[in-house]
Amino acid sequence: MNYFLRELKEEDKDILFKWRNKEEIRLNMFHSTPISYEQHLEWFENVLQHQSSVYRIFMNQNTPLGLVSFKINPQHQTCFWGFYVGEETAPRGTGSIMCSLALDFAFDHLKLRKVIGEVLAFNKKSIKLHQKLGFSQEGYFNKEIIRDGEFIDVIRFALFEEDWVNHKKQLNIPYVQRSD
Repeated sequence: MNYFLRELKEEDKDILFKWRNKEEIRLNMFHSTPISYEQHLEWFENVLQHQSSVYRIFMNQNTPLGLVSFKINPQHQTCFWGFYVGEETAPRGTGSIMCSLALDFAFDHLKLRKVIGEVLAFNKKSIKLHQKLGFSQEGYFNKEIIRDGEFIDVIRFALFEEDWVNHKKQLNIPYVQRSD
């Protein structure tokens, strides 16, 4: 398998629209309402032009499988990241491979010192993945957001570059990185 991250292209617009509106993806986002195509186009154009956010498509050979985003604070060399696997047919372990590549990209190419993830407290799969990747819990925010009239807790995780360098040696995640 040849896994890699690549820059967004104009032709990614429709697959991202499909992925962003999948119920299983929306339910784990801070904003879970369906997105209109017009809203999506506005978001997509903004993503392509915005310099403090970096988006990458996760690929297996010629097949797009997911998306990773980094909202960067250059002054502090930190970012908030987000990710999802969009394809149901993605092989087991795809999330681990995608996130490992993304962390290498964040620390090696973006030159960040800390990656921060915020997870809705009911999203056990994402919590488990952050822990597997070596993230530490930095905070637990009770009733942080309100959605459909209900409060939802948010867990904040963080991973420092030096911790990733040491931790990834313990992981058994095969992948091949190809640069942009």
